Formats: sequence, C-alpha cells, structure tokens
Amino acid sequence: MASERQTKAVGYVHLATVCGADGSAQIQRHKDTIVAYCRDSRISLTHMIVDIGGRQGRGRALDLLVMERAAVLVVPSLAQLARKTAELAPMLAHYFSAPSGVAGLIAVADSIDTRTPQGRIAIDVVCCVARFETGSIYHA
Repeated sequence: MASERQTKAVGYVHLATVCGADGSAQIQRHKDTIVAYCRDSRISLTHMIVDIGGRQGRGRALDLLVMERAAVLVVPSLAQLARKTAELAPMLAHYFSAPSGVAGLIAVADSIDTRTPQGRIAIDVVCCVARFETGSIYHA
C-alpha cells in the first residue's frame, strides 16, 4: 500500500513588539493556531518562524518555499505578512498566485487557502483592492 505523502509547511508569526507576558502569550496563541491547523489538516509543519519587530523572518519563510523545503506558508492571518495592502499584494501575486506562484498560502483566521478555488479568488480580490488603493486600476 502506498503511503500518503503529507504536505510540508512553514509557519510564520509576526508581532510588532513584545510588551511583557501579554506579548509572549500572543506569540504562543499564534503559534498554537498554526500548529492546531496543521495537525487537524494533516499538514507536516517543518518550520516555525517568529518575527518580533522587523520582518526578516518573513524573507526566510519565503525562501524556504522557493527552495521547495515547504509547499505551504501558514499564517494566523494575512495581517501577519504585511501592514498595508500595497505591500501585501505584490507578495501575494509573486509567491501565491497562478501562474507564477511557487507555493500555497493558508491564512487561518481569514479562512484563505490558495490551494482551493475560493482561496485563489480571495487573493485576487486583495490584489485588486491594492491596485484600487494605489490608483493603478487598469481599464479594459
């Protein structure tokens, strides 16, 4: 009998600052959210990257996807990836949208999974909103 191959994932958590025990508890809640989602979805969580303050770890997480060490990035929410839609949209388009996307993205709280048609549409909507916000809407 052939064994079922699990999807490999990297988890990513970002927190702007840590203020005492509440900040540490918030990080742990985010990590627990990712771990529980992966366990329930039978996804193998191979890496967990936590950023506090900056977003250097986000680059490492994306590199793991490009190097095919993981096939999916799991975040508690899209807000973990970027503060502004204008920053988020190019990343979504480059890494997680067809045809050039290199991996899947799961935003647990947002119920987005780009491996599904609904998740791909949600990412397309975010990218359209970003174009609208920056005034770079194209006309047919």
